[in-house]
Amino acid sequence: MSLKGIKLITFDATNTLLKFRVPPWQYYTVIARDHGFTGSEEMVRGRLLDSYKIMWDKYPNFGRSKISWEEWWTRVVKKTFEGHLPSSANVDNIAAKLIDEFKTSKCWSVAPAGDRLLCVLQSRGKTVGVISNFDPRLKDILQSVKIKDYFDFILTSYQIGYSKPDERIFKHALEQCEKLVKPSEALHIGDDVNKDYQGAKAAGWHALLVADKIESEIPPALGHVFKNLEELCLAIEQDKLKL
Repeated sequence: MSLKGIKLITFDATNTLLKFRVPPWQYYTVIARDHGFTGSEEMVRGRLLDSYKIMWDKYPNFGRSKISWEEWWTRVVKKTFEGHLPSSANVDNIAAKLIDEFKTSKCWSVAPAGDRLLCVLQSRGKTVGVISNFDPRLKDILQSVKIKDYFDFILTSYQIGYSKPDERIFKHALEQCEKLVKPSEALHIGDDVNKDYQGAKAAGWHALLVADKIESEIPPALGHVFKNLEELCLAIEQDKLKL
């Protein structure tokens, strides 16, 4: 099947359409050093990843229904720097600054060829959306990097209450379309084998992966993996995409 039979195309956000300008732990380190932190960036990296996992396991989906997403991230920051800040440091202020700046183009950029790909899809009359495991800041981020207007809808796991790979988030996306779209007429593009590729497939959608490296016991189908958006865009422009 070619793209001609597809009516709806959705994208994952982080590491698909959006890229961090610098690794998050590097930015965390810079902000914390303004408040007296003297530890290493590598230490922040390890503690941030651990803190994120602990919080996700305890309060999935950024704490939805249990705590606010702002409190969720504040706790991540506190766990990351616990015991490594001077007594004079106000960790709530550090968290507030990080939460605020991570909704802007200071921290995010559009993946190379992202604008071009969205323009191509728009010119072909496709309904285009975003499905992302994200908190409510996503719309602000997409606005800040100047691609928000390409999308007919933007769905976050926090908004819907379900995280990918839950089939219900894909079903909800179909309901956002003005005209009836069957699962077989929808395509999801992301970077995670389980959440994006297998999640969309389980919902009856077509799926593509955009990733440099695939780590999965169940590899995606041949021709369904692209190294970057530029490679995918070229395949679409040349009508070589096969689903």
